[in-house]
Amino acid sequence: MKQLFFASMAILLMGAMGCNKFLNEQPQTEIGETEFWRSEADIQSGMAAIYDGFQDCFGNDYVLWGDARTDEVWRNQYGVDDHVLNALSATSSGTSWANFYEVINRANVAIKNIPLVKAKYVPGMDQAVLNHYLSQAYGARAFAYYWIVRLWGAAPLWTAPYENINEDPDRPRTEAAVILDTVYADLQKAVALSDPKSGNVFEITTGALYAMLMDVSMWKKDYGSALQSFDKLMALNKYSIEPTATWKNLFIDPRSTKGAIWSLDWDWTVDGGASISALIGAGDTNSDFAVEDSVWNYFTQHPMDIRGAQTIDFDVTNHDKFNKFYPKSVGKQVYPNHKEANVLFPLYRLADLFLLRAEIANQQNDPATALQYLNIIHERAGLTAYFATDFPSKATMENAILEERKLELYMEAKRWFDLVRTGKVVEVMDPVLKARQALRMSPEIGFGDKRKILWPINRNVLNANIKLEQNPPY
Repeated sequence: MKQLFFASMAILLMGAMGCNKFLNEQPQTEIGETEFWRSEADIQSGMAAIYDGFQDCFGNDYVLWGDARTDEVWRNQYGVDDHVLNALSATSSGTSWANFYEVINRANVAIKNIPLVKAKYVPGMDQAVLNHYLSQAYGARAFAYYWIVRLWGAAPLWTAPYENINEDPDRPRTEAAVILDTVYADLQKAVALSDPKSGNVFEITTGALYAMLMDVSMWKKDYGSALQSFDKLMALNKYSIEPTATWKNLFIDPRSTKGAIWSLDWDWTVDGGASISALIGAGDTNSDFAVEDSVWNYFTQHPMDIRGAQTIDFDVTNHDKFNKFYPKSVGKQVYPNHKEANVLFPLYRLADLFLLRAEIANQQNDPATALQYLNIIHERAGLTAYFATDFPSKATMENAILEERKLELYMEAKRWFDLVRTGKVVEVMDPVLKARQALRMSPEIGFGDKRKILWPINRNVLNANIKLEQNPPY
Protein backbone atom coordinates (compact mmCIF):
# COMPACT_ATOMS: atom_id res chain seq x y z
CA MET A 1 0.00 0.00 0.00
CA LYS A 2 2.76 2.45 0.88
CA GLN A 3 4.36 2.04 -2.55
CA LEU A 4 1.25 3.38 -4.24
CA PHE A 5 0.90 6.08 -1.62
CA PHE A 6 4.42 7.44 -1.87
CA ALA A 7 4.48 7.18 -5.64
CA SER A 8 1.49 9.45 -6.20
CA MET A 9 0.32 11.09 -2.99
CA ALA A 10 3.23 12.11 -0.79
CA ILE A 11 3.40 15.69 -2.01
CA LEU A 12 -0.35 15.92 -2.47
CA LEU A 13 -1.32 15.01 1.03
CA MET A 14 1.69 15.58 3.23
CA GLY A 15 3.12 18.80 1.87
CA ALA A 16 3.03 20.78 5.08
CA MET A 17 3.94 18.06 7.55
CA GLY A 18 7.31 19.72 8.00
CA CYS A 19 5.54 22.73 9.50
CA ASN A 20 4.83 22.05 13.15
CA LYS A 21 1.77 24.33 13.08
CA PHE A 22 -0.09 21.89 10.83
CA LEU A 23 1.39 18.62 12.04
CA ASN A 24 -1.09 17.79 14.73
CA GLU A 25 -4.33 18.73 13.02
CA GLN A 26 -4.31 19.95 9.44
CA PRO A 27 -1.42 19.54 7.01
CA GLN A 28 -1.98 21.89 4.11
CA THR A 29 -2.58 20.39 0.69
CA GLU A 30 0.02 21.65 -1.78
CA ILE A 31 -1.34 20.18 -5.00
CA GLY A 32 -5.00 20.77 -5.81
CA GLU A 33 -7.36 19.23 -8.31
CA THR A 34 -5.71 21.14 -11.18
CA GLU A 35 -2.59 18.97 -10.94
CA PHE A 36 -3.93 15.74 -9.48
CA TRP A 37 -7.38 14.14 -9.24
CA ARG A 38 -7.71 13.69 -13.00
CA SER A 39 -8.24 9.93 -13.34
CA GLU A 40 -9.49 6.83 -11.58
CA ALA A 41 -5.85 5.95 -10.91
CA ASP A 42 -5.53 9.22 -8.99
CA ILE A 43 -8.61 8.31 -6.96
CA GLN A 44 -7.12 4.91 -6.17
CA SER A 45 -3.92 6.60 -4.99
CA GLY A 46 -6.00 8.89 -2.79
CA MET A 47 -7.77 5.92 -1.25
CA ALA A 48 -4.45 4.15 -0.69
CA ALA A 49 -3.26 7.22 1.21
CA ILE A 50 -6.30 7.06 3.48
CA TYR A 51 -5.78 3.39 4.35
CA ASP A 52 -2.08 4.04 4.78
CA GLY A 53 -3.06 6.68 7.31
CA PHE A 54 -4.96 4.09 9.32
CA GLN A 55 -1.82 1.95 9.35
CA ASP A 56 -0.03 4.88 10.95
CA CYS A 57 -2.86 5.22 13.49
CA PHE A 58 -3.02 1.60 14.57
CA GLY A 59 0.46 0.26 13.84
CA ASN A 60 1.61 0.96 17.40
CA ASP A 61 -1.33 2.36 19.35
CA TYR A 62 -4.08 -0.20 18.63
CA VAL A 63 -3.59 -2.08 21.90
CA LEU A 64 -2.59 1.04 23.83
CA TRP A 65 -5.98 2.60 23.11
CA GLY A 66 -8.17 -0.46 23.42
CA ASP A 67 -6.47 -2.90 25.80
CA ALA A 68 -3.53 -1.50 27.76
CA ARG A 69 -5.64 0.37 30.34
CA THR A 70 -7.83 -2.66 31.08
CA ASP A 71 -7.86 -5.90 33.03
CA GLU A 72 -6.46 -7.74 29.99
CA VAL A 73 -2.77 -6.97 30.43
CA TRP A 74 -0.09 -6.10 32.95
CA ARG A 75 3.26 -4.55 32.13
CA ASN A 76 6.34 -6.63 31.53
CA GLN A 77 9.62 -5.54 33.09
CA TYR A 78 10.40 -3.71 29.85
CA GLY A 79 7.18 -1.70 29.75
CA VAL A 80 6.11 1.44 31.60
CA ASP A 81 3.44 2.08 34.21
CA ASP A 82 1.53 4.80 32.36
CA HIS A 83 -1.24 2.66 30.92
CA VAL A 84 -1.51 -0.21 33.39
CA LEU A 85 -1.58 2.03 36.49
CA ASN A 86 -3.83 4.78 35.09
CA ALA A 87 -0.85 7.12 35.22
CA LEU A 88 -1.15 8.76 31.81
CA SER A 89 0.40 12.15 31.15
CA ALA A 90 0.62 14.49 28.16
CA THR A 91 3.82 12.74 27.09
CA SER A 92 2.58 9.14 27.33
CA SER A 93 2.53 6.92 24.26
CA GLY A 94 -0.81 7.00 22.47
CA THR A 95 -1.83 10.50 23.56
CA SER A 96 -1.49 12.16 20.15
CA TRP A 97 -4.37 12.39 17.70
CA ALA A 98 -2.09 13.63 14.88
CA ASN A 99 -2.37 10.48 12.76
CA PHE A 100 -6.15 10.53 12.92
CA TYR A 101 -6.15 14.10 11.63
CA GLU A 102 -3.91 12.99 8.76
CA VAL A 103 -6.61 10.49 7.80
CA ILE A 104 -9.31 13.14 8.20
CA ASN A 105 -7.51 15.61 5.95
CA ARG A 106 -6.89 12.97 3.30
CA ALA A 107 -10.55 11.99 3.44
CA ASN A 108 -11.61 15.64 3.19
CA VAL A 109 -9.40 16.10 0.12
CA ALA A 110 -10.91 12.98 -1.45
CA ILE A 111 -14.50 14.00 -0.68
CA LYS A 112 -13.93 17.35 -2.37
CA ASN A 113 -12.10 16.07 -5.43
CA ILE A 114 -13.51 12.65 -6.31
CA PRO A 115 -16.67 14.12 -7.90
CA LEU A 116 -14.50 16.49 -9.97
CA VAL A 117 -12.73 13.60 -11.69
CA LYS A 118 -15.91 12.64 -13.51
CA ALA A 119 -17.22 16.18 -13.87
CA LYS A 120 -14.04 17.60 -15.42
CA TYR A 121 -11.77 14.85 -16.70
CA VAL A 122 -13.40 11.42 -17.09
CA PRO A 123 -17.06 11.99 -17.98
CA GLY A 124 -17.49 8.35 -18.95
CA MET A 125 -16.53 7.04 -15.52
CA ASP A 126 -19.20 4.77 -14.04
CA GLN A 127 -21.07 6.79 -11.41
CA ALA A 128 -21.52 3.72 -9.20
CA VAL A 129 -17.76 3.15 -9.15
CA LEU A 130 -17.12 6.80 -8.30
CA ASN A 131 -19.75 6.69 -5.56
CA HIS A 132 -18.13 3.67 -3.96
CA TYR A 133 -14.80 5.50 -3.69
CA LEU A 134 -16.61 8.47 -2.20
CA SER A 135 -18.37 6.15 0.24
CA GLN A 136 -15.03 4.90 1.54
CA ALA A 137 -13.79 8.46 2.07
CA TYR A 138 -16.87 9.40 4.12
CA GLY A 139 -16.56 6.17 6.08
CA ALA A 140 -12.88 6.76 6.80
CA ARG A 141 -13.51 10.29 8.06
CA ALA A 142 -16.29 9.04 10.31
CA PHE A 143 -14.17 6.21 11.68
CA ALA A 144 -11.26 8.54 12.51
CA TYR A 145 -13.51 10.99 14.34
CA TYR A 146 -15.22 8.14 16.18
CA TRP A 147 -11.90 7.05 17.65
CA ILE A 148 -10.97 10.62 18.55
CA VAL A 149 -14.27 11.23 20.38
CA ARG A 150 -14.06 7.99 22.36
CA LEU A 151 -10.48 8.67 23.44
CA TRP A 152 -10.33 12.44 23.96
CA GLY A 153 -13.92 13.67 23.86
CA ALA A 154 -14.28 17.12 22.31
CA ALA A 155 -11.92 17.86 19.42
CA PRO A 156 -11.44 20.29 16.51
CA LEU A 157 -13.89 19.51 13.70
CA TRP A 158 -12.78 19.79 10.08
CA THR A 159 -15.15 18.71 7.29
CA ALA A 160 -13.25 20.36 4.43
CA PRO A 161 -9.55 20.25 3.53
CA TYR A 162 -7.20 22.91 4.81
CA GLU A 163 -5.94 24.49 1.59
CA ASN A 164 -5.50 28.20 2.25
CA ILE A 165 -2.44 29.18 4.24
CA ASN A 166 -4.16 32.46 5.10
CA GLU A 167 -6.87 30.54 6.95
CA ASP A 168 -6.35 30.14 10.69
CA PRO A 169 -5.21 26.52 11.21
CA ASP A 170 -6.07 26.65 14.91
CA ARG A 171 -9.56 25.61 15.93
CA PRO A 172 -11.06 25.09 19.37
CA ARG A 173 -12.58 21.79 20.39
CA THR A 174 -16.10 20.95 19.23
CA GLU A 175 -18.34 19.12 21.70
CA ALA A 176 -18.18 15.34 21.43
CA ALA A 177 -21.94 15.04 20.87
CA VAL A 178 -21.73 17.33 17.82
CA ILE A 179 -18.87 15.30 16.39
CA LEU A 180 -20.80 12.07 16.97
CA ASP A 181 -23.73 13.52 15.04
CA THR A 182 -21.32 14.33 12.20
CA VAL A 183 -19.94 10.79 12.36
CA TYR A 184 -23.42 9.30 12.11
CA ALA A 185 -24.38 11.59 9.21
CA ASP A 186 -21.17 10.69 7.35
CA LEU A 187 -21.88 6.99 7.80
CA GLN A 188 -25.41 7.37 6.48
CA LYS A 189 -24.06 9.20 3.42
CA ALA A 190 -21.47 6.50 2.97
CA VAL A 191 -24.07 3.73 3.05
CA ALA A 192 -26.20 5.53 0.47
CA LEU A 193 -23.19 5.81 -1.85
CA SER A 194 -21.77 2.32 -1.30
CA ASP A 195 -22.14 -0.68 -3.56
CA PRO A 196 -22.90 -3.84 -1.53
CA LYS A 197 -21.26 -5.97 -4.23
CA SER A 198 -17.97 -4.06 -4.24
CA GLY A 199 -14.90 -4.14 -2.05
CA ASN A 200 -13.07 -6.70 0.04
CA VAL A 201 -12.28 -7.28 3.69
CA PHE A 202 -9.45 -4.72 3.63
CA GLU A 203 -11.76 -1.92 2.45
CA ILE A 204 -14.63 0.05 3.91
CA THR A 205 -17.52 -1.90 2.42
CA THR A 206 -21.26 -1.67 2.95
CA GLY A 207 -20.93 -4.29 5.68
CA ALA A 208 -18.20 -2.31 7.43
CA LEU A 209 -20.39 0.80 7.32
CA TYR A 210 -23.32 -1.02 8.93
CA ALA A 211 -20.92 -2.35 11.58
CA MET A 212 -19.75 1.21 12.30
CA LEU A 213 -23.32 2.48 12.46
CA MET A 214 -24.18 -0.27 14.94
CA ASP A 215 -21.10 0.52 17.02
CA VAL A 216 -21.81 4.26 17.10
CA SER A 217 -25.44 3.63 18.04
CA MET A 218 -24.34 1.38 20.91
CA TRP A 219 -22.02 4.16 22.11
CA LYS A 220 -24.98 6.54 22.08
CA LYS A 221 -27.18 3.90 23.77
CA ASP A 222 -29.58 4.06 20.82
CA TYR A 223 -30.37 0.36 20.84
CA GLY A 224 -33.18 0.61 18.30
CA SER A 225 -30.90 2.13 15.67
CA ALA A 226 -28.15 -0.35 16.54
CA LEU A 227 -30.56 -3.22 15.91
CA GLN A 228 -31.62 -1.76 12.57
CA SER A 229 -27.99 -1.56 11.43
CA PHE A 230 -27.36 -5.14 12.56
CA ASP A 231 -30.40 -6.39 10.65
CA LYS A 232 -29.29 -4.55 7.51
CA LEU A 233 -25.82 -6.06 7.76
CA MET A 234 -27.24 -9.56 8.11
CA ALA A 235 -29.59 -8.93 5.16
CA LEU A 236 -26.51 -8.57 2.93
CA ASN A 237 -26.08 -12.37 3.25
CA LYS A 238 -22.30 -11.99 3.12
CA TYR A 239 -21.25 -12.87 6.66
CA SER A 240 -21.40 -15.88 8.96
CA ILE A 241 -19.72 -17.04 12.14
CA GLU A 242 -16.36 -18.67 11.43
CA PRO A 243 -16.33 -22.38 12.41
CA THR A 244 -14.45 -23.47 15.51
CA ALA A 245 -11.77 -25.31 13.53
CA THR A 246 -10.74 -22.24 11.54
CA TRP A 247 -11.23 -19.49 14.14
CA LYS A 248 -7.59 -18.36 13.81
CA ASN A 249 -8.14 -17.48 10.15
CA LEU A 250 -10.03 -14.39 11.30
CA PHE A 251 -6.66 -12.91 12.26
CA ILE A 252 -4.11 -14.48 9.93
CA ASP A 253 -6.17 -14.86 6.75
CA PRO A 254 -9.31 -12.71 6.94
CA ARG A 255 -9.86 -12.92 3.18
CA SER A 256 -10.68 -16.61 3.60
CA THR A 257 -13.46 -16.10 6.14
CA LYS A 258 -17.03 -14.85 6.18
CA GLY A 259 -16.63 -13.81 9.79
CA ALA A 260 -14.28 -10.90 9.10
CA ILE A 261 -16.00 -7.64 8.11
CA TRP A 262 -13.13 -5.15 8.01
CA SER A 263 -9.46 -5.81 8.71
CA LEU A 264 -6.49 -3.53 8.13
CA ASP A 265 -4.12 -4.85 5.49
CA TRP A 266 -0.39 -5.04 6.22
CA ASP A 267 2.62 -6.15 4.21
CA TRP A 268 5.91 -5.54 5.96
CA THR A 269 7.84 -5.64 2.67
CA VAL A 270 6.19 -2.35 1.64
CA ASP A 271 4.72 -1.03 4.91
CA GLY A 272 7.54 -1.91 7.28
CA GLY A 273 6.91 -4.03 10.34
CA ALA A 274 3.86 -3.36 12.51
CA SER A 275 5.24 -1.66 15.61
CA ILE A 276 2.64 -3.35 17.79
CA SER A 277 4.75 -6.52 17.59
CA ALA A 278 7.22 -5.01 20.06
CA LEU A 279 4.37 -4.57 22.54
CA ILE A 280 2.80 -8.03 22.24
CA GLY A 281 5.42 -10.40 20.88
CA ALA A 282 8.27 -10.33 18.38
CA GLY A 283 11.10 -12.75 17.75
CA ASP A 284 13.88 -10.26 18.38
CA THR A 285 12.67 -8.27 21.38
CA ASN A 286 10.81 -8.58 24.65
CA SER A 287 7.20 -7.46 24.87
CA ASP A 288 6.05 -4.41 26.82
CA PHE A 289 2.95 -6.21 28.05
CA ALA A 290 2.18 -9.53 29.73
CA VAL A 291 -1.09 -11.40 30.04
CA GLU A 292 -3.09 -10.33 33.09
CA ASP A 293 -3.24 -13.17 35.65
CA SER A 294 -7.04 -13.45 35.52
CA VAL A 295 -6.92 -14.07 31.76
CA TRP A 296 -4.00 -16.48 32.02
CA ASN A 297 -5.70 -18.42 34.80
CA TYR A 298 -9.00 -18.63 32.93
CA PHE A 299 -7.48 -19.99 29.74
CA THR A 300 -5.16 -22.45 31.49
CA GLN A 301 -8.05 -23.74 33.62
CA HIS A 302 -10.38 -24.07 30.61
CA PRO A 303 -8.31 -25.92 27.99
CA MET A 304 -11.49 -26.77 26.09
CA ASP A 305 -11.79 -23.10 25.14
CA ILE A 306 -10.09 -23.10 21.74
CA ARG A 307 -9.34 -19.39 21.96
CA GLY A 308 -6.75 -19.75 24.73
CA ALA A 309 -3.87 -21.46 22.93
CA GLN A 310 -4.60 -19.43 19.80
CA THR A 311 -4.49 -16.14 21.69
CA ILE A 312 -1.63 -16.40 24.20
CA ASP A 313 1.48 -18.57 24.27
CA PHE A 314 1.30 -21.03 27.17
CA ASP A 315 4.91 -22.10 26.60
CA VAL A 316 6.37 -18.71 27.52
CA THR A 317 6.97 -18.61 31.26
CA ASN A 318 6.85 -14.82 31.66
CA HIS A 319 3.47 -14.71 29.90
CA ASP A 320 4.47 -11.95 27.48
CA LYS A 321 3.82 -13.47 24.06
CA PHE A 322 0.43 -12.94 22.40
CA ASN A 323 0.19 -15.27 19.40
CA LYS A 324 -3.28 -14.31 18.17
CA PHE A 325 -2.12 -12.44 15.10
CA TYR A 326 0.68 -14.79 14.02
CA PRO A 327 0.41 -18.06 12.05
CA LYS A 328 2.26 -21.21 12.97
CA SER A 329 5.02 -22.69 10.82
CA VAL A 330 5.16 -26.48 10.56
CA GLY A 331 3.02 -26.74 13.69
CA LYS A 332 5.29 -24.46 15.70
CA GLN A 333 4.48 -20.95 16.87
CA VAL A 334 6.88 -18.51 15.27
CA TYR A 335 7.27 -14.82 16.11
CA PRO A 336 8.59 -12.52 13.38
CA ASN A 337 11.24 -9.93 14.05
CA HIS A 338 9.54 -6.62 14.77
CA LYS A 339 10.71 -5.10 11.48
CA GLU A 340 9.10 -7.98 9.57
CA ALA A 341 5.84 -8.32 11.47
CA ASN A 342 2.52 -8.40 9.66
CA VAL A 343 -0.52 -7.77 11.84
CA LEU A 344 -3.85 -7.76 10.00
CA PHE A 345 -5.67 -5.67 12.58
CA PRO A 346 -9.31 -6.79 12.93
CA LEU A 347 -11.48 -3.68 13.11
CA TYR A 348 -14.90 -5.33 12.86
CA ARG A 349 -15.93 -8.97 12.74
CA LEU A 350 -19.23 -10.74 13.10
CA ALA A 351 -18.62 -12.20 16.57
CA ASP A 352 -18.19 -8.65 17.85
CA LEU A 353 -21.58 -7.70 16.41
CA PHE A 354 -23.31 -10.87 17.63
CA LEU A 355 -22.28 -10.02 21.18
CA LEU A 356 -23.47 -6.45 20.69
CA ARG A 357 -26.73 -7.97 19.46
CA ALA A 358 -26.90 -9.89 22.74
CA GLU A 359 -26.40 -6.61 24.61
CA ILE A 360 -29.23 -4.99 22.67
CA ALA A 361 -31.59 -7.82 23.55
CA ASN A 362 -30.61 -7.62 27.20
CA GLN A 363 -31.21 -3.86 27.24
CA GLN A 364 -34.59 -4.40 25.57
CA ASN A 365 -35.58 -6.98 28.22
CA ASP A 366 -35.39 -9.92 25.83
CA PRO A 367 -33.23 -12.42 27.76
CA ALA A 368 -34.00 -15.32 25.43
CA THR A 369 -32.50 -13.53 22.43
CA ALA A 370 -29.59 -12.29 24.52
CA LEU A 371 -28.86 -15.88 25.56
CA GLN A 372 -29.16 -17.08 21.97
CA TYR A 373 -26.49 -14.74 20.62
CA LEU A 374 -24.24 -15.16 23.66
CA ASN A 375 -24.33 -18.94 23.26
CA ILE A 376 -23.49 -18.82 19.56
CA ILE A 377 -20.10 -17.33 20.43
CA HIS A 378 -19.65 -19.28 23.67
CA GLU A 379 -20.32 -22.65 22.05
CA ARG A 380 -18.21 -21.82 19.01
CA ALA A 381 -15.31 -21.49 21.46
CA GLY A 382 -15.83 -25.14 22.40
CA LEU A 383 -17.71 -24.48 25.63
CA THR A 384 -20.97 -25.83 27.02
CA ALA A 385 -24.01 -23.64 26.41
CA TYR A 386 -25.30 -21.42 29.18
CA PHE A 387 -28.81 -21.91 30.57
CA ALA A 388 -31.31 -19.15 31.21
CA THR A 389 -31.09 -19.95 34.92
CA ASP A 390 -27.40 -18.97 34.87
CA PHE A 391 -28.47 -15.33 34.62
CA PRO A 392 -31.15 -14.43 37.15
CA SER A 393 -30.98 -10.72 36.37
CA LYS A 394 -30.31 -8.24 33.60
CA ALA A 395 -27.07 -7.26 35.34
CA THR A 396 -25.72 -10.81 35.45
CA MET A 397 -26.49 -11.26 31.76
CA GLU A 398 -24.71 -8.01 30.91
CA ASN A 399 -21.63 -9.07 32.85
CA ALA A 400 -21.59 -12.44 31.08
CA ILE A 401 -21.78 -10.78 27.68
CA LEU A 402 -18.97 -8.38 28.55
CA GLU A 403 -16.84 -11.23 29.85
CA GLU A 404 -17.43 -13.16 26.62
CA ARG A 405 -16.39 -10.08 24.66
CA LYS A 406 -13.24 -9.82 26.77
CA LEU A 407 -12.24 -13.39 25.89
CA GLU A 408 -13.42 -13.48 22.29
CA LEU A 409 -12.08 -10.03 21.35
CA TYR A 410 -8.98 -10.17 23.55
CA MET A 411 -6.31 -7.69 22.34
CA GLU A 412 -8.57 -6.43 19.54
CA ALA A 413 -8.89 -2.89 20.93
CA LYS A 414 -12.43 -3.42 22.25
CA ARG A 415 -12.24 -3.94 26.02
CA TRP A 416 -11.52 -0.35 27.11
CA PHE A 417 -14.35 1.00 25.01
CA ASP A 418 -16.71 -1.69 26.32
CA LEU A 419 -15.98 -0.58 29.87
CA VAL A 420 -16.44 3.09 29.02
CA ARG A 421 -19.59 2.48 26.98
CA THR A 422 -21.28 0.48 29.73
CA GLY A 423 -20.13 2.72 32.59
CA LYS A 424 -18.02 -0.02 34.19
CA VAL A 425 -14.52 1.46 34.11
CA VAL A 426 -14.34 2.18 37.83
CA GLU A 427 -16.28 -0.94 38.88
CA VAL A 428 -13.91 -3.24 36.97
CA MET A 429 -10.62 -1.38 37.19
CA ASP A 430 -10.74 -0.08 40.78
CA PRO A 431 -9.92 -3.43 42.44
CA VAL A 432 -7.44 -4.32 39.69
CA LEU A 433 -5.58 -1.05 40.11
CA LYS A 434 -5.60 -1.25 43.90
CA ALA A 435 -3.95 -4.67 43.69
CA ARG A 436 -1.35 -3.33 41.27
CA GLN A 437 -0.70 -0.29 43.44
CA ALA A 438 -0.20 -2.56 46.43
CA LEU A 439 2.44 -4.47 44.45
CA ARG A 440 4.19 -1.16 43.83
CA MET A 441 3.81 -0.27 47.53
CA SER A 442 1.98 2.86 46.37
CA PRO A 443 -1.15 4.44 47.88
CA GLU A 444 -4.11 2.24 46.96
CA ILE A 445 -6.29 4.89 45.36
CA GLY A 446 -7.75 2.61 42.69
CA PHE A 447 -8.84 4.31 39.49
CA GLY A 448 -9.00 7.72 41.13
CA ASP A 449 -10.49 10.71 39.35
CA LYS A 450 -13.24 9.60 36.93
CA ARG A 451 -12.24 12.38 34.56
CA LYS A 452 -9.21 10.25 33.74
CA ILE A 453 -11.46 8.02 31.65
CA LEU A 454 -10.67 10.45 28.84
CA TRP A 455 -7.09 10.49 27.62
CA PRO A 456 -4.79 13.49 27.97
CA ILE A 457 -3.99 15.48 24.85
CA ASN A 458 -0.37 15.15 23.86
CA ARG A 459 1.89 18.08 24.72
CA ASN A 460 3.00 18.54 21.10
CA VAL A 461 -0.63 18.73 19.99
CA LEU A 462 -1.35 21.39 22.61
CA ASN A 463 1.73 23.38 21.64
CA ALA A 464 0.68 23.31 17.98
CA ASN A 465 -2.78 24.80 18.61
CA ILE A 466 -3.15 27.67 21.06
CA LYS A 467 -6.95 27.26 21.08
CA LEU A 468 -6.85 23.82 22.69
CA GLU A 469 -7.36 23.18 26.38
CA GLN A 470 -6.13 20.04 28.11
CA ASN A 471 -8.57 17.48 29.44
CA PRO A 472 -8.76 17.88 33.22
CA PRO A 473 -7.27 16.71 35.52
CA TYR A 474 -4.16 16.11 33.43
